[in-house]
Amino acid sequence: MKPILLLLCTAFLLSCNQTPKAETSKDPSLKGTWKMISYLNYSGDGSVDTIMTSEKFIQMKMFSETKFMWNRFTTYDSTEWFGSGDYTFKNDTLAEHTEYGSEALLSVLEKDSIHRLDIVFINEDSYMQTEKDSLGNPIYGEIYHRIK
Repeated sequence: MKPILLLLCTAFLLSCNQTPKAETSKDPSLKGTWKMISYLNYSGDGSVDTIMTSEKFIQMKMFSETKFMWNRFTTYDSTEWFGSGDYTFKNDTLAEHTEYGSEALLSVLEKDSIHRLDIVFINEDSYMQTEKDSLGNPIYGEIYHRIK
């Protein structure tokens, strides 16, 4: 009888000690700091190359309520890559309006360009952004993980 009572008391104490799980948001948010963990190159034949990032290639993105900023560090290229501006996120589409950026970035962007990306949340701490061509075919993707 004592072993059963001891087992019941232990089970009761353990169940009281559990912290409730955080509720997941119905509408995932980009707000926060993200680190790119891999990128994807899509080819015309439907194949996809996945390249994992390393300490030699680091890219970060940060989102507030209305502003974004990203930067890239590579040990093998001294070119600076960064940008910031306003963004909107609706219906799984991220629209980034770059207002300020590095010379390298601004040389490839049109003035006041808006960059549209499809966003798919893998879970609340990971998402994938995909750039598509004019026909809607994916050409490039990046997978980010939230930094806590």
